[in-house]
Parts: sequence; structure tokens; C-alpha cells
Amino acid sequence: MRPFGIRLGMFWALFVASVRMFVRNRAAVFFSLFLPLIIMLIFGVLNFEGTTTIQLGVADEAKNQASAQLIDGLAAFDYLEPTSGARDALLNQLKKGDLDFVIAIPAGFSPQLGEDGGLVAYAASGDPAQAQVAQGLLQQAVGQALFRAAGGGNPTGGAFAAPVRFESVESRQLGYIDFLVPGILGMTVMQLGLFGVAFGFVHLKRTGALRRLFATPTSPAYFLGAQVASRLIIAFVQVVILFGIGLWFGLQMFGDYATLAAIVLLGSIIFLAIGFSIAGWAKNEDQAAPVANLISLPMMFLSGVFFPRDAMPDFLANITQFMPLTYVNEALRAVVNDGSSLTSLGPQLLGMGVWAVITFVLAVRLFKWE
Repeated sequence: MRPFGIRLGMFWALFVASVRMFVRNRAAVFFSLFLPLIIMLIFGVLNFEGTTTIQLGVADEAKNQASAQLIDGLAAFDYLEPTSGARDALLNQLKKGDLDFVIAIPAGFSPQLGEDGGLVAYAASGDPAQAQVAQGLLQQAVGQALFRAAGGGNPTGGAFAAPVRFESVESRQLGYIDFLVPGILGMTVMQLGLFGVAFGFVHLKRTGALRRLFATPTSPAYFLGAQVASRLIIAFVQVVILFGIGLWFGLQMFGDYATLAAIVLLGSIIFLAIGFSIAGWAKNEDQAAPVANLISLPMMFLSGVFFPRDAMPDFLANITQFMPLTYVNEALRAVVNDGSSLTSLGPQLLGMGVWAVITFVLAVRLFKWE
């Protein structure tokens, strides 16, 4: 048995060679490193914000004809997206940044035009200028809805101020960059595992380099270990770079960096195993590239990388829920946006654990040296 120092030196040499092999593979570097970076910069600069749509929670505690008419009237405004629920539950959503306002309709609500009907609107703390504009729009919408409910038609000039008392609630103001960064991190982990491994190993197989490895004193286990270690380190470096760019664009980090690193590690293992599976099955790069794209593209657009999965039809959302990148993205967003710990990520960790087992078995069965 070789001394530890010799084995460590051998592993280090293979590690350095693995990094060099990855850097020289232009396709792998582009898809796994530069593509996520370019997407991050483009979406960060474009900044898909500034919409006039107001996410409104409505707590109907009156449950009478007057409150029903008010809710129907509010739903008629295109710039309002009302959601009904209990006051406490809606306020929790407001604090998380999922709603802009919560309007509470008190018990016994029976308003008279121009009189205080007891309406209270809880407003999320945030940009004061934007909040003031939104408050004006909400107050105008409530006034018009009450005026029409009273049989007055549309008020003269299209405006009518209703007495609504506003109260500010401390909440997280999550922007698009807060949604985007965890998705880009997940996509980076996927791309690095798929393209970083598949393309490089297929090239070594095609040229016979892997076969010649058996003629050297080097253990194949050392070679595979160096490949995995190099990819994991590259993945963490890329995640740090992208996360730093996200912070520069205004990303808010509510979670723990150690928990984030654990999710990145588990996600990397899943997609590295898929990459080894592709590398074992494919005979050349022409076979590996379509398979890698066939796996990555659906997840890139259906696992909530760029846009929320809530906008999908129910049947599609239910199917894509079980994709490995969906579990990774959900866990990353829970850590970054909600400050979740590992103990509160049971469903996501279970899903990633199942995929880790499945992909490991596939990699063992499909991977070949020739």
C-alpha cells in the first residue's frame, strides 16, 4: 500500500488535471459557467419590476351582502388581484412579502357613502413613494366599489375617495432578483453536473484516454474522486460569484449560508450522477449533447428558474413538481427568501434524496470506461 503522502500527491495531480480538462472544454465552460452568468446579468439589468398590479388580501369578517358587493367591486379592477382568507393568515403572507395589502372588512359592515365603514388596510412596509401610489389606487378602488354598490353607478370623474384607515406592517419586500438568484444557482448546479461531466468524459472515452488509464499505476477511484471534487469546487466557486452578483443587484439573504451550501452540495451530487450516466451511455459528443439538452432544457423552463411555477396549468405544475431541479430550486428559495433551516425542508430534502439514490444507481449501471 502506498504511503499517504504519495496517494495525496497522486490525487492532487489528478485534481489539477481534471480542472485543466474542464477549462479546456469550451462547450462545458460555456453551458455551465458563462451561460448562467450571462443570464444573471441580463435579467438583473432588465429588472422585471414596476408592475402596477396590487396583490390584495381580503379578510371578510362581515360575510354579508355589503361585504360581498365590495369584494365583487374590487375584483372588477384590472390592477387588483384579490385573495380571500382569514386575517391572520393573510397578514402572515403580507409579512412574507407575498401580498401588498390586506384589507379587513369588519363584522357588521354596512357602510354609508362618505362615512367611516371601519375598513382597515394593512400595508407592507417598503418603498414609501411606491406605497403611497398603491394606497391611492386602493383607496380609489374601494370608493368606486362602494359607490356602485350603493346604486350610484360610476362617480363623477371616475374618482371617489373612501374612508380607509391604513396601518403599516413590517414585511419582507422581495423583488424579482430575490426570486431569480436561487433559480440561477440551481440552474448552474444542473448545467455544471450535466455538461461539465458528460462532455469531458465522452471526449476521453472517444480518444481512448480512459482506457489507457488502466495501464498506469493510477487507481480509477482516484481519478473519479478527483473529477467529482474538482466539479464540486468549481460549482461552489460559481455559486459564490453568482450570489455576489445577486447581492450587488439587491438580493436579500434571510437564511444561513451553511444551509445554502448543503443544498448546493446535494444538488451537485444529483446532477453529477446524471452527467456520469450520460457519459457512460454516450459513445461520442454528438450523442451526449442532445441527451444533456433534452434533460436540462425542460427543467430550465419548467422548474421555476425564471418565473414562478404558480402560473402553470395545474396538471403541468403537478408533473414538474417531481423534477430534481424543482426540489433544488424550492429548497434554495426557502433558504434565501424565507430563512428556512434544514429541519424545515423535509419535502425538498426527501425529493432530492430520492433523486440522489436514483441517479447514483443509474450512474453505476451506465458508466463505462470504454
